Formats: sequence, C-alpha cells, structure tokens
Amino acid sequence: MFFVDSHCHLLFSKFRSASEKLDEEEYGVTALVDRAAAAGVKYLLAVGTQLSDVDDLRSIVDANENVFRTVGIHPLEAAKHHASHSLEEISRVILREAKLPKTIGIGEIGLDYHYEMESEKQQKQLFHLQMDLAEQCSLPVVIHSRDAYPDVVAILREHPRVTGVIHCFSGEEDFARNALDFGFCISISGVVTYKNATELQETLKIIPLDRMLLETDAPFLAPVPHRGRINEPAFIPHVASKISELLGIPTESLAIQTSENFFRLFINGIKRLATF
Repeated sequence: MFFVDSHCHLLFSKFRSASEKLDEEEYGVTALVDRAAAAGVKYLLAVGTQLSDVDDLRSIVDANENVFRTVGIHPLEAAKHHASHSLEEISRVILREAKLPKTIGIGEIGLDYHYEMESEKQQKQLFHLQMDLAEQCSLPVVIHSRDAYPDVVAILREHPRVTGVIHCFSGEEDFARNALDFGFCISISGVVTYKNATELQETLKIIPLDRMLLETDAPFLAPVPHRGRINEPAFIPHVASKISELLGIPTESLAIQTSENFFRLFINGIKRLATF
C-alpha cells in the first residue's frame, strides 16, 4: 500500500511565500520527498503555475525518480503572462515542456475570481489556449476553480476531448456532478478535515471511489491536526484517514484505489517513461 500526492508545489519559493521563517534545508525538495516516503507517500506530482517555473521543475523531476510534473499557467498568473509573453511564446514553451518524459499533465489551469475578477478575459483566453494544447498533446489537465465553477464548467463543455482532474475540490455538488459527467476525476485536499467543510464532506459521498484522487496542495491548506502549519506531502495520510472515516471504508482500500486512479488518469504521460 502507498499513497500518491496528486498535487503539490515543491519549489521553495512557494514555501517561503507561505512563511518567511522556513529553513530551506528543512523544506527543500530532498527533505520533503524523504519525509513523504517515510509516511508512505510514494509518488508526487509537482504542479506548474507559471513559465518561470519550468526550468526548476524540470530539475526537480530529473533528480527524483518518484516525482512527476505538469506545465501550465495558473489563472492568477494570467494578467502577468499576457503582459510579458505572446500567446505564441506561451504555446511554444508549454509544448516544448510537454514533450519531456516526466511531464504528465497540463496545469494548473482554470479560473479564479476570488482575487482577480478584472483579469477574467485574460484568464479565459489562457484557459482555452491551454485546453487546446492539452488536447494536442493528449495530456490530462489539472483544473483550478475558485468562485468560478459555472464558467469553468462552460469552458470544459467546449473541450469535450480533454479530461483531467478538478484540483482541491471545494464541495459544490453541481460542480462535482458536471465534472463527473465530463469524465473528470475529483481531488480532495486537507480541507476535508476542517470542521467548517460540511458541504465538501457531504458532496464527497457522491464521488465514485474510482474517480477520486488525494492531494495536499502543499505548502497550503494543511490538514488537521497540522492546520495552521506549513503543509507538505507527508501529510496525505491525514487526508486519507478523514475520507475513510466519512465513507466508512478502510484507509488501505482508499490508498490503493486513489493510487490506481492517479496512474490511470495520467497514463498517457507516464507510459512514455522508459523506466516505469
């Protein structure tokens, strides 16, 4: 039995943005990967958020056999990328990185209206572009949606040949049902352990086990009993334990099923690995 963290951020800059007091050695990639392995988290997916990440993420996955990566532009980075890159340049970089053996998805992409409604047009343009690139590359997408799920659903509907995962699902039943109808998986984070996450805890029960993934979204959203601390992949067992409690199933069964789901979803990328 082992776990997969299907969505984490491993660049130290992300951890530093979450807490200025962190030690780089303690929260460097090697330490994070080692602590994850000790906790039974065997594989990690390091998720891209901007074009400036690509070289560092490539170095991380090249140095760690059990770490994969995605490439993509987060919606909150849309305005910045529109100002500094042409759409042709964005496409060229993503397509170049997508051809590398351990790039197994496009993401994280989507819409975020919580902070930046003024960038809605740029977000939608980049979302459509990256969905098109995912179809071109035959890779799944990692979808970010915050306060925007009706528009996300509308755009997913326009790209019926693209599949993927709804990352850090927040609990809207209508969103879940639409995503499942489109063939997507749904990823559950440490938010499910929070006392106020009642909507998520209820909607969780309609998600088929063969469509569920686990994630940390490290360094953000640490699960109970670590809430308020810096999150890391080693905390995945706490997410799994809460889901198992809510669904009334053994944690071992959940670990096996969600790991199988991860490899099934991302098989188009993983099958290119010569050593897999």
